[in-house]
Amino acid sequence: MKKHWNKIVLLAATLSLLFWGCNKETESVFEVNSDAYIVRKNIDGENKSALVFYVFANQSIASAMVTPPANGGTPIVLERSEESSLTFQKEPAASDFKTETPKEGSYVFEVENTEGVKIQQTDNVEILNLEIPLITSTSFQSESFSLNVKWLKVEEADGYVVKLLNSEGKIIFLSQALSPSTEEFTVSNSAGSWAEQIYSGDSVVLQVQSFKYESDAVLFDNAYNVGEIAIAEKELVWGP
Repeated sequence: MKKHWNKIVLLAATLSLLFWGCNKETESVFEVNSDAYIVRKNIDGENKSALVFYVFANQSIASAMVTPPANGGTPIVLERSEESSLTFQKEPAASDFKTETPKEGSYVFEVENTEGVKIQQTDNVEILNLEIPLITSTSFQSESFSLNVKWLKVEEADGYVVKLLNSEGKIIFLSQALSPSTEEFTVSNSAGSWAEQIYSGDSVVLQVQSFKYESDAVLFDNAYNVGEIAIAEKELVWGP
């Protein structure tokens, strides 16, 4: 199942309407794009992982649920995103992260729009065992009001994304997708995208995310086939 890159790196912070375009001939046809992938983090000194689920549609969604592979647990009900009725999701809470890797296989999505039209489709989860990056240093430059961050390269990663979150866990800053050889990045006004203003003294969470494509992704569309994201986090205060 193809995965829209914007929602992968944002973890559904915003819905990308570009996926559906503005083709009036297809506006009356209910279309859905469903995604399931693994996210990895270090929590309380242990590497843990959880599943992330998203459903994007071109019409308002009434309900969405995901059934795991056989013996993978009970169906999971997705919730409407804060940004749009076109997106339903299930992002993991801290309690959802486990030391055991989630079950791989085909996850079945059942989606219904507000007109009662139902669509069922599947997305395959593959265990790629992506390593979590290690942030080695951060330094703030007062003159440019910017933050430099360095990390150790993850050998199996296909790229990186750098993010800043506010105290509520909302995205403040998002970098572009960085190449797999990148080991340093500077968060500044001229780099990446800013969702809100940041001030000296603000408490933020810095994230360096490595990502890996699914093993069957091909060159022309691999950006739409991310299989795992591994997240390094560091709490800090913005400013000198």
